Amino acid sequence: MSALPTRRLFVASVFLIIAFTAAPIFSRSETPEPGADTSIALLNLAFPEEIGKVRERFAGRPKEGASLAASQTGKNPRTILQIQDVHAHTIAQQNIAAILERLRTVFGIEKVALEGAWTSTSLPKSHAIPTSREKQLLAGTLLDDGRILGPSYAAIMCPRSITLVGMEDETSYEKNRVLFLAHLEKEKEIVEKLRTYGASLEESQRSVWGPGLLAFGSDFLNFRKTSDLGKFFPVLLKTAGAQNIDFSDLAQVTLMREIVTSEKNFEKERLQQEVKRLMREYKNTPWTLEELVRGGKIFPEKLGSYPEIKKLTHLYQLRDQISLADLTAQIENLTGRILGKLVRTPEENALWEKTERFYLARRIFLLQASPADIKAYESKKILFESEFAVAGLSEALSLSLDFYEVVKKRDEIFFDRIVNDPSLAGDIAIVTGGFHTDGLSQRFRDAGISYITVAPELGGTVMNEELYNERMRENRGTGSGERETHSFNVPHSTRSALSDGQTLSELRNAIAWIDDRFPESYEVLMQTHDVREAKKVFLGDVVAVSRPARIAHLSRGGKIVPRPGARVEVSASGLRVNEFMAKPRGEQLQTVRGWLTQGPELREKAMLVSSVSILAKMLSEEKTVKLLEEALNNGDIISLAQDVPATEMPELFSSLRGIDRFEAADIATMIEKTPRFQRLAKKHPFAIMENGYPGGAYVVLPEKPVSLALFRIITLNPSLYQAAKDPAFLALLEDLVTEILSKELPKKSV
Repeated sequence: MSALPTRRLFVASVFLIIAFTAAPIFSRSETPEPGADTSIALLNLAFPEEIGKVRERFAGRPKEGASLAASQTGKNPRTILQIQDVHAHTIAQQNIAAILERLRTVFGIEKVALEGAWTSTSLPKSHAIPTSREKQLLAGTLLDDGRILGPSYAAIMCPRSITLVGMEDETSYEKNRVLFLAHLEKEKEIVEKLRTYGASLEESQRSVWGPGLLAFGSDFLNFRKTSDLGKFFPVLLKTAGAQNIDFSDLAQVTLMREIVTSEKNFEKERLQQEVKRLMREYKNTPWTLEELVRGGKIFPEKLGSYPEIKKLTHLYQLRDQISLADLTAQIENLTGRILGKLVRTPEENALWEKTERFYLARRIFLLQASPADIKAYESKKILFESEFAVAGLSEALSLSLDFYEVVKKRDEIFFDRIVNDPSLAGDIAIVTGGFHTDGLSQRFRDAGISYITVAPELGGTVMNEELYNERMRENRGTGSGERETHSFNVPHSTRSALSDGQTLSELRNAIAWIDDRFPESYEVLMQTHDVREAKKVFLGDVVAVSRPARIAHLSRGGKIVPRPGARVEVSASGLRVNEFMAKPRGEQLQTVRGWLTQGPELREKAMLVSSVSILAKMLSEEKTVKLLEEALNNGDIISLAQDVPATEMPELFSSLRGIDRFEAADIATMIEKTPRFQRLAKKHPFAIMENGYPGGAYVVLPEKPVSLALFRIITLNPSLYQAAKDPAFLALLEDLVTEILSKELPKKSV
């Protein structure tokens, strides 16, 4: 006699404490840990409780023939971050975006593999739009409406570029969709037959089962519906104790009991005080307390002064030993032992086993099964077929199994791409639904690949099933000029846990066309100041913008400079670089002069990123101070990495308002690992002044005084920002601004 294989366990629900200990500290510190380096291994990562939870960690072993370094450490040289997707759930998608952004900015994970897509892009046009309130408004509105998902939002808004890589084979995905649509046609019929079958079972249970079995069965079957281990686990232990059942050989169950007991032993107020006191020393880092502990940034002798935090480190060690697959199997085992005590008659036993088969079949019929469920079905296939043939569900069973057969093949495709595709080499994040997460986890274990499974925080809410259905019924552009003709929805039972049955992504290759529509809709938002109109453009509608509104917008952005008596030609398509570079010098100078005269009331604040040492070297030129003062008087921001001792810093940098200094060894560190700067960068577009700055994510300006004026032009609008990444255009722009300044600065001095 065995218990029904459990659904994917929502283990995070039993971890009741440390919510406040994981919160990141975003303010700066004056006393960082002595001798601490600037990195923490990816396997040590943790997330603030408000955005997500780590459900499982697995440290893999290197394959035969792996590098010497990998063999010496005993660890696989790469780590996969699995993020469980929850479709049509705004809070979940917001938190998936936050998880991906933190992985990019703190741990350097720049590639995200996606279910539901088969193209790759970093959304370069959308990402190049300088961050502003309008950009955040548009991206946030599209995310809230389910028009873009968390990964796309992160790729658009993250300060550093993120590449989205589709893992699908289009043919297999579309085959899965066809089966899904066929299943949906029969959904109402299936649900009604299951309801009738289940009601009959419940009536039999009340008449056949004894009181003890009936009470335990009620709790156990409720666990089947909710996956809430936090509620069921105490019942499981209490019942085992009442029946004198030994489970000391079930290591995962014993470990879980120790975790629950450890959580109860914390003095919460004292722990809060210790965390607050200790984290004052690490305010200038992006790490959570858990990452600091795991990464060895807090010396063991220091923990002696923090007894509650020391308990917490032990709890981390216990949690690392959890294996969801093994825990699932052992809970099944313990349930079977309990039933061995509670079941008194052959009739009770037969009815329990029939009930087990019903709940397993129900998950398969409603497309909510896990890989373990499919495996369990295969071991009892003959009984299933005969029982559900009588219930009139043979065709539905066949259809559901066909669907899962294709899902498993897609799992194989995903794993093959992750392991063998050069574009997905190294540490990456992947975003998939629950079935794929389970299947891939087992494959990673078998291959010795390190992985971490992360569940986004749901905020106590459930997915918006109606919105999901609406999105799936819509025709969407495929990115190839064709239109999708299929429409479908997804059946889900109402529950508070993650939707484990989600095996078809809502994404549907949307990344292929987002980068064309987002800049267009952003342009309309800037012209109309109406996000509803911008959303229409994103969806492919044509929006009429009044001529005065277009002229005013283009004039603010410096795209046109009207001449007295001349007819103004207005184009909303952005800067045309080739046309601009082909214009006569006089027209170019007139246009650039118009850009330079844009007052703060007509544009967003701009930001120049550099370092104290770079700007200090330029002070020997008289015009540097004039240009610096003019930029600050216009309300713009100069952000400097404090790469020299305070005693060697020019006094001017302390006296001028608008110069913001950050304790960072260099510009790259300031951008990537200084949370306060990252928040500032989300509000204001910026260019970098440092010769030879690596990468191509940002516009890089020369270490010359002219850059103190040039950055204000570069950040006026996304078209200029993108164009300035072209060295030829940037050189022309620098030359034009230099000529304008050479004539205007002497006049201002006089």
